[in-house]
Amino acid sequence: MLEMRYPATIRQDPKEKDFVVKFPDLEGAITGAATLDEALNEAVDCLASWLAFALAERRPIPVPSLPTARQYSVSVPLWIAPKIALYEALTQQNVSNSELARRLGVRETVVRRMLDPDHTTAPKKIEAALKAVGWNLYVVCAA
Repeated sequence: MLEMRYPATIRQDPKEKDFVVKFPDLEGAITGAATLDEALNEAVDCLASWLAFALAERRPIPVPSLPTARQYSVSVPLWIAPKIALYEALTQQNVSNSELARRLGVRETVVRRMLDPDHTTAPKKIEAALKAVGWNLYVVCAA
């Protein structure tokens, strides 16, 4: 199972009074806002942006650590989570884009688009791609 939540540290700057958000697992993932609620919203955007850049550049995506009692757990947004899962499945199993395309009966460019964070991909396509490498996609909702 691939964990799709990252711990974030949110601290209020004593001088500026702004809230600063940092993701200890993701080097350079920092954002901030004037209020705690805004900071939490910005944290989701920051996480998604960091992961989108990593995906676009084909960099390794760190496994999230467990949050401490003083950290917030920030979920990977649904628009990019399936692409991250597919990227991780291909990476872990050492399956190339071309090999996945062969298994799906599509051109390699289709697989490239599935992994492109700027390209909208139908969930059914990513689900089929994940099944082609032995993975299943589940969405868990919690209160």
